[in-house]
Amino acid sequence: MGIPQASLTYATKTFSSCCKFFFRVHIGILLFIFFNPHLQPLYDGTETGRNRPISQDLFESDIVLTVDQLKGIVLAEKERRTGRREQRRYKRKVITGSIYRWNVKQPIPYEFKSDDGNLINDFVLLFERYIDGWRNIIRSALNFWQSETCVRWAENGPGIDRVIFFKGSGCYSSVGRTGGRQQISIGYGCEDKGIVTHEVGHSLGFWHEQSRPDRDRYIQLKQEYIARGTEGNFVKRSIDESDDVGLPYDLGSVMHYGPNAFTIDWDHTTIETVDKNYKHTIGQRAGPSFVDVKQVNRLYCNDRCVGSTLSCQNGGYPDPNNCFVCKCPTGLGGSTCESVQPSDCGSELIASTLWQHLIYKGSQRCYWRIKTNEARIRILLDSVSFKCDATCRSYVELKHNSDFQQTGFRSCCSEKELEIVSEQNEVLVIVDATELNGEGSFNSGKPLRKPPPPIWVPGSENRLFRGTGSAGGKGGPIERFILNSIPQIRDPNHPVESIASIVTEFTLSQLLGASRDR
Repeated sequence: MGIPQASLTYATKTFSSCCKFFFRVHIGILLFIFFNPHLQPLYDGTETGRNRPISQDLFESDIVLTVDQLKGIVLAEKERRTGRREQRRYKRKVITGSIYRWNVKQPIPYEFKSDDGNLINDFVLLFERYIDGWRNIIRSALNFWQSETCVRWAENGPGIDRVIFFKGSGCYSSVGRTGGRQQISIGYGCEDKGIVTHEVGHSLGFWHEQSRPDRDRYIQLKQEYIARGTEGNFVKRSIDESDDVGLPYDLGSVMHYGPNAFTIDWDHTTIETVDKNYKHTIGQRAGPSFVDVKQVNRLYCNDRCVGSTLSCQNGGYPDPNNCFVCKCPTGLGGSTCESVQPSDCGSELIASTLWQHLIYKGSQRCYWRIKTNEARIRILLDSVSFKCDATCRSYVELKHNSDFQQTGFRSCCSEKELEIVSEQNEVLVIVDATELNGEGSFNSGKPLRKPPPPIWVPGSENRLFRGTGSAGGKGGPIERFILNSIPQIRDPNHPVESIASIVTEFTLSQLLGASRDR
């Protein structure tokens, strides 16, 4: 028997009325958020921006503390102010006490709690589709940690201690295993794989990178631009209460604040990098860095490859998922991390005393390694015109320091030309144009000038290079490379395709007889 016409009309009118109410309410909410800067979510692409409306209820913008953790932080702050040493309860950057660690001999059980309260029946199907996508993003983030470490996850698996993912009013997590059913909120606006890996990183035992005691070598705070009442989110931990598991500070860590964290307005940065070249590197949420992954493996997986005879180079280490191969820093590959990471558009290059260029066309992720025998290498970054973001999404990354574990500095904005000198006789160049969305131009009609050589300031393993002038010291002549970029090419014969598929051209073109080792 069919539905009577009167009932059908009534149902249609009710549905229409619900729609009008739905759109009227939600448009009002969007306008309110747009005109209220304190409620603008994800303005900087991090959980800090998304959590701005609830930041007063969380520690360091996205952390839910246990009572013992809160007592430990208060105790440490009291000691800092009085100068009196008190008993330590735990250590930070990584929680080292076994009470906060997960037992990874068995998969960590997790489940989803997706009940969003009372829903209008007509929108149930739309909501269910959203929930499917929400769950898949979380699964993708867990799969990343699972593929890169020995930590395993089991959806609806057995066990008392477990992680519950739910859609709260922001993105937040506890730090380490807190016992029982601990929650991770992945609310509206947090549905990003990088943000989820960040929150899962907290649940595995990680605090924020910029709370490390050695941060002053890498960043400095702009106190005048930090919003009143949020200063406690920038407290630096002492050496006694911190544990970095022997790994260096990483400005490209997925656990690092962005440059605008807790700012009074989005036009001012609260965190500046000591080396200004790294200012667009901090705050990335594309995913965990090499150092992030290595920290998890040191914390949980050190017993997996005991007795391995692999001699991994450049900070690489035996892969806990396959002890017969090395896990290598980004940009490096080979059986022992001795060569450049394979890519369709990169290669090994030999520097000389003459200026050289390379040419690359495409919208891919590419890796080059520039080497010389014993000298250092000077690089001139002439122009970069990717989409200019506070934290680069498409970029040129240069690893010129001696520790290839750390993320190099990333450049995506059209600024004055930049010259650097490597700390050793090789440099890694990484181009990631996979998220390109911008335009620019470059005129290569005349040769680039040869810049004066900078002063080389010898220092510790991770010391950053600064200074200009004449070079001196050991190492002989400084070999030279010039890096330029033409960010976009449009095909006049296929204008529709060019709009749908933006192509980047990044040039490292050979100008004066570079040797190319394929």
